[in-house]
Amino acid sequence: MRHRVVVAGGDARDVWLCRFLMDQQFEVLSWGLTVPEVEKFSPMSSPPDILIGPMTGIGPHGTMETREGVVYLESYLLERMPPGSLLGAGLIAPDVKDWARRLDIATVEYRMQPTFMWLNAVPTAEGALKAALGRSGFTIYHRPIAILGFGRVGSVLALRLQSYGADVEIFERSAEKRAMASAYGFSVHPLDPRWCPPVDGIFNTVPAPCIGPEWFKVSDSTWIIDLASKPGGLAFALRDTPEWLGRYESILGIPGQLAPRRAAEIIWETLSEALLEHHLVPKL
Repeated sequence: MRHRVVVAGGDARDVWLCRFLMDQQFEVLSWGLTVPEVEKFSPMSSPPDILIGPMTGIGPHGTMETREGVVYLESYLLERMPPGSLLGAGLIAPDVKDWARRLDIATVEYRMQPTFMWLNAVPTAEGALKAALGRSGFTIYHRPIAILGFGRVGSVLALRLQSYGADVEIFERSAEKRAMASAYGFSVHPLDPRWCPPVDGIFNTVPAPCIGPEWFKVSDSTWIIDLASKPGGLAFALRDTPEWLGRYESILGIPGQLAPRRAAEIIWETLSEALLEHHLVPKL
């Protein structure tokens, strides 16, 4: 069975996803973006059996932000998709999931899948390193660097920094994750700036406003690179304060910017696991 796939997208990773799927011998159409040699999709044309929405997700009433503007996944398009089809996107609004469920269409919010989160942590960590190199005037080798949070991104980033020879300090709320970080050989502390020695810089991976003025004061030159998803880690009271913002940078969507080809593969690797569960496609 040759699957008909529609990719609705808004950045370079979606362009590469179209090309990657073409190489896998899928029939591919693009929606809301132009990809050379890929036919444009119209909601009135033959329906797909796999529809992949953007990383930003499918909003209420089927709203999707694409490169070429807002497009709408109307309920009539889902009604025309065969039972057992797949609807995937970074996130999917509850009303759209309800439509799909009633029509026997499987849904996958790939940003919420552990497979995606772990694989996506690697280009995120590499992009974070790129952003930090040279920022303090020192190398990373034998320099003190702090990481707030020891989840997927924090743990992968810590190992990358360790391989560069950095002296990594981990700050984590969870006692279990502190124990894990300690088992890996890192210096470990509670998530409290009072425990922080002077460091060249701080990476935040905690998606909560935990970064107050105290984190900037651990060293006069400290920079903070925020990798956390919205709302980010900066305390709300500091978000309009130039004194702190000059040393703070929030970096979102690193994989799509730094490694869009790999980011596209990660999306498909995640979705293919769901397709396997539904017995729709062979394992890659």
